[in-house]
Amino acid sequence: MTQHIADVDLRGLSAKAKEFLGIDDSPEAERVRQMIADADRAELEAMRARQAANRNRAYARQRPTRYAQAGYDTLTEDQTHNGKIARWWDSGPRSLVLAGAARTGKTTAAYAITNDVHARGAWTVVRTAADLSAALKPDSGEPLAYQHAVECDLLLIDDLGRERVTDWWLEQLQRIVDARCSNNRRLIATTNHGVNATGTYDDLAERYGYPVVERLIDDGTVLFFDGPAMRNVVREW
Repeated sequence: MTQHIADVDLRGLSAKAKEFLGIDDSPEAERVRQMIADADRAELEAMRARQAANRNRAYARQRPTRYAQAGYDTLTEDQTHNGKIARWWDSGPRSLVLAGAARTGKTTAAYAITNDVHARGAWTVVRTAADLSAALKPDSGEPLAYQHAVECDLLLIDDLGRERVTDWWLEQLQRIVDARCSNNRRLIATTNHGVNATGTYDDLAERYGYPVVERLIDDGTVLFFDGPAMRNVVREW
């Protein structure tokens, strides 16, 4: 009997507490709460869909048309580096520098990776070094350029070494590579500098300084492209 009275008292106290706190656990109130939760989930899904659509448009806009069809199956044997290009996103080091002379297929190999990663749904940003430098300037009309460069899942900086190097650009590049390295975010860079992997590191360090290059290649690797030219500058007509 005592146990039964205690149970009744507890239930009564719970009801009073709910009343005091304004909690309504009636079926109708629960239905309303569920409707609100469903609406919140729908809005979140819609927001994510808009975000994905915006990123898809940005990727298509930033990627040169000539590389739209670049894929692992379009690479030559020299460009694949024994399958390392195709394996990099899934099992490769954090950063990847593709180096070598002009027209040896570095950018095509880079876009084979970015096209694949983008198709898988990862947030991918692709820029030439010159375009990235211009986009980061206050009057560029791209106020989110820095945020996108440091927060995206994969950043490609193409033609590193061809842009004009200033103290301002060195500071921006340092901030980007520091942020990506600190947060273990993936990075690809292509460059014409160097006559081999070691030479690429030394040439880039001379141009940008060792602190920048060490963070750029931190926990990464350099693949050197020394095969034949993949495209002609001049053709017969």
